[in-house]
Amino acid sequence: MDNQDNRIERELSQWKLREGRLEKLLSFSLSSNKALLKEKLIFFDRITTRYASTLNPDERFALRALKHERRDIERRLYPNPLLRLLRRPLREKIVANQESRQLENNSRELQREIQKAGFAYLTKDIEKQMKSGQPQFSVSSSHYINETESLQHRLSFAKDSSGNYCFEGYSTALYNEKKTEESRQQFFKTENGLEINSIESYNLLSGRAVEKDGKWLQLNFNDRDPQGNYRMKEFHSDFGYQLDKVLDGLPIKEKQDYDLIRKLNDNLKQGNREVVSFVKDGNLHKFYLEANPQYKSVTIYDEHSKKVTLNAALGNKTSEGLKTSHKLNEQQKEGAVKRNGVKLS
Repeated sequence: MDNQDNRIERELSQWKLREGRLEKLLSFSLSSNKALLKEKLIFFDRITTRYASTLNPDERFALRALKHERRDIERRLYPNPLLRLLRRPLREKIVANQESRQLENNSRELQREIQKAGFAYLTKDIEKQMKSGQPQFSVSSSHYINETESLQHRLSFAKDSSGNYCFEGYSTALYNEKKTEESRQQFFKTENGLEINSIESYNLLSGRAVEKDGKWLQLNFNDRDPQGNYRMKEFHSDFGYQLDKVLDGLPIKEKQDYDLIRKLNDNLKQGNREVVSFVKDGNLHKFYLEANPQYKSVTIYDEHSKKVTLNAALGNKTSEGLKTSHKLNEQQKEGAVKRNGVKLS
């Protein structure tokens, strides 16, 4: 750690900048205002408590200099030496407890955020970095998705004006060992209520669409912003893509089970490629589906991950396959109604 990484100097500089901005707006000097001097004393106490265990020589020198200024402020606020002596240990204890509670609350809030984003396994690494007190830090992880694809995540954190750490977002890099042209990287910000989790980030980088807050999102690999990120294609509800109706029009065996078709719908909305069974000539055949909002359809793959049309999947007998599927679906509905003691008209 060198002078440029002196955390105490950095926090004091930020305080000085805030003082300068306020003095331009106010008609009195901050150096003579008791209320603001008390706030400054509390701020100094927090810095002293926060970095008391530092081993960095520059930071320890800054703490010694800070100690003298703290004493000067104390004398101005509390001229009585006995009162200063009595107040000091109590104030230091209060500040230490406040720092501890702030760190705990901040840690719990970050845990909720990173768990929601799919990175709960990085909690201990993040807590360790938080205790270091750096103004910003990052935590990384990498793992294989399958035999040829691997993901590398890099989570970014930074302190805000109140001293709390914020989860700014994460960079995800997808590497494909066999198809290097499909290796991509994107930074996903945690802002404006749009939170892409780790599974969805993989699906987006794989070219699939994800449904969030009533709209479909898909990366445009032919267009980047000035930061090098792919721009996002958005398909809102008024675009007219209704996945449930698209699935209802396919000869999918899973439609016979409400829980299975609901799970299929949810997984496709998350951007997953899902396996289904098509009814073909009275037999079942395995295929894979992906949501395709741009063309208001689904993309179909065979068992070898080759893209096929619906006609090809059903051997050019689409109408027959759909008829069989609808018949099975109606039989299943009729059985459910009869079990509920209701007659069909």
